[in-house]
Amino acid sequence: MTKSRRRGVDPVEREIEIALAPGRFIPDRACFSFVSDLDEVAATIAKLIPSEPARAVRLYETFLAGCYEKAEELDDSSGSFGQFVKDLYCGWIQARQAAGADPEETATRLLVFMDRDQYGFSYRLERAATKAFNKFGLAAFERQVRTRFEAAATAQPSSDALGRGHADYAGRHWGEVLRSLYLAQKNVAASRHDRKSGFMSGFERLLAGRRPYSP
Repeated sequence: MTKSRRRGVDPVEREIEIALAPGRFIPDRACFSFVSDLDEVAATIAKLIPSEPARAVRLYETFLAGCYEKAEELDDSSGSFGQFVKDLYCGWIQARQAAGADPEETATRLLVFMDRDQYGFSYRLERAATKAFNKFGLAAFERQVRTRFEAAATAQPSSDALGRGHADYAGRHWGEVLRSLYLAQKNVAASRHDRKSGFMSGFERLLAGRRPYSP
């Protein structure tokens, strides 16, 4: 890499690279110390949110990408690295909000991240995300999760066993995410919403592992 290109690299990106130690395997006994070093870099990025939110967004995305590359090079039996990744997602949400990003786009991108997460770092991410979103972001995220849940709930039953399994899993998954959002907001009224329309009865059936409108 030329000197001119090196000068164009954000210095915090270099800190991210050093902290992630690419190519070095991190055993579980060393994972806590490893994550502590990552936390220091994340704290540096968090300090940029008020003054340079767009830069913070880019750095969070770089950090998240690096963490997924590192996933094969560590033993996270303690779960500390997975929790760190969740915290990065929350920082990313806050940075995008500070940068004035469209809430719908932020919600869409977060759901894409969750869909593509092959390591399970985003498992139950919605619980942490509710604390990072402002009211506009949370409303956008809830709308998009509800759309996914309703699509699963109203899908035509498949004659194929594998297809039915996928549909039932999708319904249960998005139903659980939606319920978590309601509970996190202490939105009791929403969690009991519109039983007469059949929405919540279908919701409860999916969470119980049944098709939404089956007996």
